[in-house]
Amino acid sequence: MKVLKIVGLVISILIAVAVVGVSLVIGSQVADALIYQNEGKDTKEASVYQLESWGFSVESFEDRYRVTKNSVISADGVVVPFAIIGDETLSNQDTVILIHGLGGDFVSVYPQAEMYLKNNYNVIAIDQRASGESLDDKVSFGYYEKQDIKAVVDYVKSQSLEGQIVVHGFSMGAATAGLYAGTDHANLNIDGVIMDSSFESLETVFKSVWNDMNTGLPYSYAVWCGDIALKSKHGFGFDDADACRALQSCQIPVLIIQSEQDEIATVAMGQNLYDSIQSDKKEIWLVDTKHIEGYIDFPIEYTEKVFDFLSKN
Repeated sequence: MKVLKIVGLVISILIAVAVVGVSLVIGSQVADALIYQNEGKDTKEASVYQLESWGFSVESFEDRYRVTKNSVISADGVVVPFAIIGDETLSNQDTVILIHGLGGDFVSVYPQAEMYLKNNYNVIAIDQRASGESLDDKVSFGYYEKQDIKAVVDYVKSQSLEGQIVVHGFSMGAATAGLYAGTDHANLNIDGVIMDSSFESLETVFKSVWNDMNTGLPYSYAVWCGDIALKSKHGFGFDDADACRALQSCQIPVLIIQSEQDEIATVAMGQNLYDSIQSDKKEIWLVDTKHIEGYIDFPIEYTEKVFDFLSKN
């Protein structure tokens, strides 16, 4: 009888060790798949390809407007590349900071940059981490990237400009803008945020991918494993990259733009983001197009909506 108890105890220990081991492996795989999304990808080429598919010529744009490269250092020591589009020196007028989405670089926001240039804005477009000329290899879905926006805003403020500062992001760049909008720095230093085709959180993005994989493992278990790995290896968890949660602390005007044909960042996500903002300085606009294609398909309406929003705030 004593032997059976010992055998049972050993088996229980082995099962527990196996479960822990499997959980650690799954967690590590989940975390690395999320963090190293851009590994081996040519984000510069992807931006050009996307714009060409929309009939937008990068070469023609760069013939019309000067693109001046610069960089700042984020709080954690990461170099943040950005481009000043238009005049090489920022002037005493309003400034917009444009944030591209996952898989591309700053070139992907050229169409919207031109919209702002035609309305007499200074335009800055950044390269997010692991994109374009960034030397960092990790994507944190806005968690660390919000520090990069802070650094660029501080750069703009250092130029002693008199105009307002607006942050305008697209897709993951919109989520980055939302996470930054929930910081004290944003509430004290910028005048508006525009989030185009934003997802709610890192977890909602992961959920859609995980469900499509048909692994047979429960989604909640994968999140639990991944959350442990993210925190231990990369210093943040799923809850830390939640734009809805961040926007609860936002006190500056926010315009949510969500595409009705979007299968990535759905209308329901946009509504949840809008509802999360505690301030009454908020608007939501639904446009009948695909992911981040609002300006491409409806440039006149998009321009009117953006600048009507900015003129009121």
